[in-house]
Amino acid sequence: MKTWSIGLASILFLSLCVSGYAADCNDGGRYEDNNDGTVTDCRGGLIWLKNANCAGAMSWYDAMNWAAGLGQGICSLNDGSSAGDWRLPTETEWMAMTASAKKQGMDPRLTDGSGVAVWAQGNVFNNVQSSFYWSATTLVADQSRAWCTNLEGLVTSFACYGTKTASSTVYAWPVRDGRIGSYGYLFID
Repeated sequence: MKTWSIGLASILFLSLCVSGYAADCNDGGRYEDNNDGTVTDCRGGLIWLKNANCAGAMSWYDAMNWAAGLGQGICSLNDGSSAGDWRLPTETEWMAMTASAKKQGMDPRLTDGSGVAVWAQGNVFNNVQSSFYWSATTLVADQSRAWCTNLEGLVTSFACYGTKTASSTVYAWPVRDGRIGSYGYLFID
């Protein structure tokens, strides 16, 4: 009987975490400014750096290292994070973030905090560049290249890729994992 009740309590707890996962933020929107240099994507479950251009364009290797070194006090972060908490988003995570804006034909390919209108400077995120951003995903067929996403215009997103060499520079916009239950449940609307 004790095993059954512990199992039931675990299932109820996980159900609450997962069911709240795809929900909107407290204000009913998609993104929530945490007022600590980060923004939570309430539908995707990730925490994004508020400043989308803190370090500028750089090579893929530099971007990977830079993101991994982020923490409290860097890029206006006041979230208690430390080196090793941050990383570049995967190709799939970029798709989840930009799919709604792409589907609606928005330029740039990013919605505002509500999740339904086009992003404008200062609306949740700062310094978003209408350009390419690195992902952590390497091309399977060519390990010397990595996927990136294009936030500019109506150019097809997710199809861009760049070489990982120092001469190929693209912007870096890091993320860190968010809420419990966020692993493996990306919603691409």
